[in-house]
Amino acid sequence: MITNNDWYRIKKYPHIGMPLFFEDKCWVVKYIKNPKKVATHSFYPFIHRPIKTRKFRKQYDELTDEVLDEGHRSKGNPKKREIFYANHLDSNIYSFYSHKLTELYEVELRKRNLVDVVTAYRKIQHPNRSSGKNNIDFAEDVFRFIRTSTQNRIISITFDIKSFFDNLDHDRIKNSWKSLLRCKTLPADHYTVYKNITHYSYVDIKDLYDEFKDEFITVKSDRTIHKIKVDGLKYFRDKKIVAFCELKDFHSRIRNKKLIRSNKRVISDDGTFKLRRKGIPQGSPISALLANLYLLDFDSEMFVKITERKGLYRRYSDDIVIVCNEADGQYFKNLIQSRIKDYELEIQKEKTNSYLFEKRMNRFFCSKILDNGKLNCHKKLQYLGFEFDGKFVCLKSCSLAKFYRNMKRSIKRRSVFAHYTNYKQDKGKIFRRQLYNRFSYIGAKRKIKWKYDKTLKLYVKSTEHNWGNFITYATKAHYNMKCSKIKHQIRNHWEILNKLIKLNEALWANTITHD
Repeated sequence: MITNNDWYRIKKYPHIGMPLFFEDKCWVVKYIKNPKKVATHSFYPFIHRPIKTRKFRKQYDELTDEVLDEGHRSKGNPKKREIFYANHLDSNIYSFYSHKLTELYEVELRKRNLVDVVTAYRKIQHPNRSSGKNNIDFAEDVFRFIRTSTQNRIISITFDIKSFFDNLDHDRIKNSWKSLLRCKTLPADHYTVYKNITHYSYVDIKDLYDEFKDEFITVKSDRTIHKIKVDGLKYFRDKKIVAFCELKDFHSRIRNKKLIRSNKRVISDDGTFKLRRKGIPQGSPISALLANLYLLDFDSEMFVKITERKGLYRRYSDDIVIVCNEADGQYFKNLIQSRIKDYELEIQKEKTNSYLFEKRMNRFFCSKILDNGKLNCHKKLQYLGFEFDGKFVCLKSCSLAKFYRNMKRSIKRRSVFAHYTNYKQDKGKIFRRQLYNRFSYIGAKRKIKWKYDKTLKLYVKSTEHNWGNFITYATKAHYNMKCSKIKHQIRNHWEILNKLIKLNEALWANTITHD
């Protein structure tokens, strides 16, 4: 049983209706812990917001896997994720039931020896630290297993499940839910949560913006409500927008204007509508737990079969990695690809990669196994943002390239602002403090934020923290990884940052001179 209320979360994102405040905790907790209230609760639609991530990748020959175009990165199709987030009260209902199920799920993992096997969306205590494990530790566990292997030739295979959240079968979710609760029929409150997470409705964020663009809600320090105009979604944080509208506007401004999109039915191949049987929204507090629960039996089966042959099996959400003897590689590859189909899921063939680790001179050397059976010794095992060559660990080259692209883009943007400033003494001068905080070791130190108190008329320590930047993450990874070359990868970031700043200042200085 849940003995505390650590599941209760106060979120700051704008939604339909006002956000919850600290003083709301008492009635919210009482409401959510009442099964009768939840069983009859009317959930509001999710807000849908697609997130696009631009991709810049090197091009490779399909047969030889050799780098083309001298290694220059070209712009590829952006990665698109469909994110859905719930109304504040609804979100806490999902959070509460997620915690209830998580307690039972963790018991099952301990029974099946899967505590260290399923690594995503869970709190796993680190044996040598007070904090929990993270993706750095999960990757290092796999790399350590390879380094310490007594075999001379071993295989590592990485898999990616296609559209994981979008293809979770509803009947299997319900059966897994009932199995966890040890019941034949879901209780009324659980069924209400299940029904609304599988057959959900949503409102597109652009439709909400167009409807309320002149009257978004912001709350002053004295809790008075003000409605203001915002010129774009990207300015919501700066304007401290807390809600798109009040709850009283839901029926007249959202439902009656048909902004709600039902996700209950889909169009079949013959053009008729049928009940949608797959998919849950990615972004709700309970979705991650249900995704892990969905593959509980699969994880258990794969773990037992692979460890019986002295191999390693790990799953981080939709990313699967195995390490096994060379002779077992093809067998386990075929097994995972076939068994996952029993769960109405599919492995992406283009993202399935096999690597051979061969021991020479008392260490392993990594080669990628190509589709034609040949080996590419220039390719390293990629897992959770890291590359591993059998001994040394590095950051993925695309992660480092993205860091420097963001750096260049920010400097260019600030150089434009500096050129068009109204202050003549600052014209053409790029202000560096924020650039240093975002892209250098200066902002890498985690520290408490100071905020200005209008009553005291001075800056005081807040409860918020500055969690650092990419350099923080890279440095942490370097010291937590054995045989790491990560610090070597970021050693020139300070020099590159200042060189780019001076270059952009010089370019604008020439423009000013010509003007």
